[in-house]
Amino acid sequence: MSEWRCTANAGDDTWESGNHNRELAIIWPLLGRHIAFHRRLVDLTESVKAALLLSQTIYWTRHGRDVARTGGWFLKTTEQWEMETGLSAKEQITAREVLRELAILNEQRIGIPAKLHFRLCVDQLGGMLANRIGKASAPLDWADGAAVAELLGPSLAYHRTLAGIGGGVHAGLLLSRALYLTRLQVKRQLDAWVRNSAARWTQDLGLTRREQETARRDLERAGVWEEALIGIPRSLVARIRMDCLLALLAGDESGSGQPVAAHDLPGCGIPAHRLSHNGESSLRDTHILVPPKAPDQIHQNRHHSFAESANLHIQRSTSDSVQPLSAAEARRDAGRSQSGGDLIFPDALLPEERVAALRLIRRCEDQAQALLDELSGRMQARAVRTSPIAYLRGLVNRAIAGQFVPELAPRVAAARRRRQEELVQRQEREAEDKRLAAERATPEYKARAAARREEIRRMLDLMRTRPQSGKRP
Repeated sequence: MSEWRCTANAGDDTWESGNHNRELAIIWPLLGRHIAFHRRLVDLTESVKAALLLSQTIYWTRHGRDVARTGGWFLKTTEQWEMETGLSAKEQITAREVLRELAILNEQRIGIPAKLHFRLCVDQLGGMLANRIGKASAPLDWADGAAVAELLGPSLAYHRTLAGIGGGVHAGLLLSRALYLTRLQVKRQLDAWVRNSAARWTQDLGLTRREQETARRDLERAGVWEEALIGIPRSLVARIRMDCLLALLAGDESGSGQPVAAHDLPGCGIPAHRLSHNGESSLRDTHILVPPKAPDQIHQNRHHSFAESANLHIQRSTSDSVQPLSAAEARRDAGRSQSGGDLIFPDALLPEERVAALRLIRRCEDQAQALLDELSGRMQARAVRTSPIAYLRGLVNRAIAGQFVPELAPRVAAARRRRQEELVQRQEREAEDKRLAAERATPEYKARAAARREEIRRMLDLMRTRPQSGKRP
């Protein structure tokens, strides 16, 4: 086995945490969508490329449009597979042969002209995965996110864009993983060197030593990979050249390697669609978005399909108050019920005064609320020195004579509208809190949280095994 080549000297390290933070903030949106790659499928298929194709097949079986209606069949052309995964036509053929030999993928030509459709043998796959983890084999409900996560195990984020830069799936997978590890270390204010051994890369990605060497060589040729020997005994570390990667993603010809525009690189978001019999079927965008953190386990996209979350969204239009009514609001509501209408009386009016006020404003119903608001404003400004009803009578007489001009009423009405909007916002926040609480109580969310905690523990173990910070290259 050839030795990893050293391309950096320990004394030449001028890495700064602030620079990497800025570069990562720019790089992340340029990566585009990612694929959830399941490491456990590599052990099942004994092929990284077949595992990648199977990971994407599982995704579209669970989330593809009309897949349930078509009995699990979905259409995917060679070009679409390549756009999503980065696998060439030859690599796809080899990967499909592996999956067919395992009896977990069916193929059939359907339609006129005939187009190749695929169907995942979910029961066969579920049984094989259950046997591998020592679990009793039983029919699997693929809509159960927790059960699926338990069988598939943790997933890694694979960026198709990085495969275009590295020149292959293996290089893209290695670079994707190294980028996430780098991001984690930068967040912890550690250096940017990744200290994974070849055995650890195999454990994380399933790549053999030869596949790793080829991938590293391709990434080094592209100018985005750097290696060094450090410590006693000497150990090999690697890091990503962020400036070169950013230049390639942005299409800057001043960077090392050939420029690659991010918008020219095929993405991974062409979804499966319905069976095509005549003509071409339209495609929709994927639901996978770029996450601001390391990827969680694959899970079903939820468009509020759970009954509790759907009910909470319906209840956003409720008229019930989120918080107990104040004494003033209670009196106002009492005034409304006594008046028999929707008029809002000043809070300071007594019940008997409300009845008298209602009789007065009946003479000019078109201006009734404005008159009450003007009275309320005057009372708040302490301009009413005698009886409020006497003051209101004077306002009504001016309105009948056509001489009433609201002065404080607009401000009172605006404040009331503002209070109503705040009440609606409080109701919406309460409904959203209930929805989030219901979502956190689901097995699917707990499985994702457990997977994330396991990922963090594994990263912490990796950090503890690295050399001391004083022995940086």
